Amino acid sequence: MSKKRLGLGSIILGISAVTAFFVLAPQQNAQASKKTVTFGATGTSFPTSFKKNDKLTGFDVDVANTAAKRLGYKTKWVTADFDGLFGSIDNGKIDSVANDVAITKQRSDKYLFTSVYSYDATAVAVQKGSKFKNLKDLEGHKVAAVMGSNNIDALKKYDKKIIIKTYESRDQAYSALNSGHVSGMVNTRPILEATIKEKGLDWKVVKGSAKVNKIALPFKDDAHGKKLQKQFTKEINKMRKDGTLTKISKKYYGYDTTKE
Repeated sequence: MSKKRLGLGSIILGISAVTAFFVLAPQQNAQASKKTVTFGATGTSFPTSFKKNDKLTGFDVDVANTAAKRLGYKTKWVTADFDGLFGSIDNGKIDSVANDVAITKQRSDKYLFTSVYSYDATAVAVQKGSKFKNLKDLEGHKVAAVMGSNNIDALKKYDKKIIIKTYESRDQAYSALNSGHVSGMVNTRPILEATIKEKGLDWKVVKGSAKVNKIALPFKDDAHGKKLQKQFTKEINKMRKDGTLTKISKKYYGYDTTKE
């Protein structure tokens, strides 16, 4: 009888151990996955997120990677057109977008933003030999913009007489200006100036700014998103205080965009 009971006890213990394994394993995997933060970027937006020697780099990429590393997280990157990146936050494919994302009312109503890490003025670049000197000179003329960019609304609010033509990517918008299909290209002043210098473009940035954009990291408005937003806000504030943000900004823009 005792042997039977011993055998039965061993079987029960074995079943319990197997059950515990299958119950706990997914939880452990989920906890492990939480040590990785997934960011989205276009990978074609110099100097915010672009590929160099097949490696994703850029100002916003460095800010996100540095903050994540200091927090003990690994980072994973997903690239897509800018217009589709926010949908990837919604469906849980990514945790955030690090690609010169400006805080707007529409976005802040839906997403949780970290503290600001860069201040970028909306401006327009034109061909250097053109007659355009300031934003008002572009009234009645076409200006290229990337779909989903907050710079579109900023320019519309500044002057409704400026005609905006949208493109899926920044490279397409640049090509439109180079080929003469449009008279200008709207983006932030730091990005336009860095691009002109890097690519040796025969462009100039006209005088005047439509708006000063506050750049930050957006997270989904749920428990996990709130946790990440709180952690990254705290770390970005530390990076501002110890000079890390300024150092990264000067590396890509040539000057400090992290102060208003």
